[in-house]
Amino acid sequence: MISSNTSFGKLKSVIVGRELEISKRVADFTFQHFYGENLTHAVYDRLKHEGEEYYVNHDLLVKRNQQLDDLSKKLEELGVKTYRPDHLSQVVTIKTPDYKTELSAASNVRDVSLVYRDCIIETPTYVRNRYFENTLLYKVYNQLFDGGRGGKWLKSPNNRLVEETMDLTPWNTKRDYENFDRNKYTMAIDGAQFLRIGKDVIVNINSYNHYLGFEWIKSLFPESNFHIVNVADNHIDGVLICLKPGTFLVNPKYRNIKELLPEKFKSWDCLFPDDYQVEPVIEQGMTDIDIQLASTRGMDINIISLDEKNVLVNEKAYNVIELLDNKGFNVHTVPLENCEIFGGGIHCSTLDTQREDEYIDYTK
Repeated sequence: MISSNTSFGKLKSVIVGRELEISKRVADFTFQHFYGENLTHAVYDRLKHEGEEYYVNHDLLVKRNQQLDDLSKKLEELGVKTYRPDHLSQVVTIKTPDYKTELSAASNVRDVSLVYRDCIIETPTYVRNRYFENTLLYKVYNQLFDGGRGGKWLKSPNNRLVEETMDLTPWNTKRDYENFDRNKYTMAIDGAQFLRIGKDVIVNINSYNHYLGFEWIKSLFPESNFHIVNVADNHIDGVLICLKPGTFLVNPKYRNIKELLPEKFKSWDCLFPDDYQVEPVIEQGMTDIDIQLASTRGMDINIISLDEKNVLVNEKAYNVIELLDNKGFNVHTVPLENCEIFGGGIHCSTLDTQREDEYIDYTK
């Protein structure tokens, strides 16, 4: 059954990702643009002069997949039914009319799908090698869809990920979404840009591609209220998590978050973990170019709520654990290491498919 209106209703079922079982990673211009703020000049130079690829330490891959398996088991122990994508242990070449690339695994399953109301929506990806990523989830989606008895299953229109159709200006550049050439850009937005709070949905938009993808998704839910914000270079769940009605967990880098929130949410409590290491120090040998795809700050708040009282947190997110414990939450922990290398924490690595919640205005 497909049913989820919020990020905090009682979690009944969830998908837990699997990491790519191949060391090679594709890093073309779409990848470089998407992760731009987290890549160093040295990384850019290496990708430019030595090819658009890099390699992850194999032992690190094995450990990551074991920890994702353990995450799935932990959720099962907490009473949540879990689903898993198919394994991807060999190179699968993708060829479209515009480019050639290699398929990524369904690791950060939150990214290229959105579950809202009774719908699974396969969103238009921003990164080329993720174009067919959801084929690894076909069996899961087909089971949940159950011939229409379980809900709806939609896939976005095909997009063209070529440079002339991509908005490559910096993410925090001011844009005029009312007056731009819609024929120039292709739609591209991830499910992880949407924060669902019942009838309200906060959406992080930082490109014309995002806006076109947002317009398509918004058209599917005419009774919902969508609120545009511009708070992050890539995903909103590294900045803002809704723990329950009236309470957000916020990345401590964003002390000014209330200035950025929609008006109706400015009165809600914002919980900031004590500040911690500004950015992670990537140990040499983890990858061949010492790459990172996210920051420690974003990964520590990247948690999943089991309900309005219980949360699942990375066991090394000490400041987040302390904060939530002091605020009366029941904190459950699980190890998930090297989230910066793999570009996803617990929230990114999971996609809730069923919650017991309501489609209402939670601000009233």
